[in-house]
Amino acid sequence: MIVSRGAEAVLRKENNTLIKERIRKGYRLEKIDMPLRRKRTRNEATLIREARRAGINVPKILEEEDYVIKMEFINGKRVKEALSEGNYKEICTKIAEFIARLHESDIIHGDLTTSNMLLPGSEIYFIDFGLGFRSKRTEDKAMDLFLLHEALESTHFALLNKAWNIILKVYAKNYGEATAVMDALQKIEKRRRYTRKD
Repeated sequence: MIVSRGAEAVLRKENNTLIKERIRKGYRLEKIDMPLRRKRTRNEATLIREARRAGINVPKILEEEDYVIKMEFINGKRVKEALSEGNYKEICTKIAEFIARLHESDIIHGDLTTSNMLLPGSEIYFIDFGLGFRSKRTEDKAMDLFLLHEALESTHFALLNKAWNIILKVYAKNYGEATAVMDALQKIEKRRRYTRKD
C-alpha cells in the first residue's frame, strides 16, 4: 500500500514495514541519477542509525539496498496534527532534547518540521532524514531551528511563542554550543526579514 508519493521517493507500507524507494528522475542522465540515488539512500540510512545511537527515537532500519530503505513502520499521528494547548509543554520539551542530541552528534536533519515528527503514544519519533547531512557548522544547526520555527509559525501560530520559548530553553540546557547556534539563528532571521522587505 502506497503511504505517500513525493518528489524524491515513494513510501509503501507492507505489514509493519515501511519501504522508502528513491525513484528515477527522467530528466537526469542515468549515469548521474543512479549513483546520486544510491548515495542519498546510503546517507539517509546512515544518519538514521547514527541518530538512534545518539538516543533519538527513529525508525529501526531493517534492510538497505541501492535505492531502497526498509524500516520499522511507526504508527502515530504527526506532531503537526497532535500539538495542542494541552500537550505542547511535554512535546516541545522532548523535541528540543532530541534536537540537542542530534546537534551534539553533528547531525543536521535538514527538514525539521512537525510533519517529520510522529507521536505514537507519548513518545516522539523523528522521521525522514532525506535532506540530512553531517556538519559541525553552527549556521547549519541554526537553520534546523529556523525551519522548525517556520513550521510552528505556519501551523501552530496560537502556540508559537509559548512553544518556541520552551524549545529554546530546553535546547540551551542540553546542548553546550547552544549560544553560538542562537547567535547564528538571529542572523538568519535578520537576513530573512530584509529579504522579505525587498
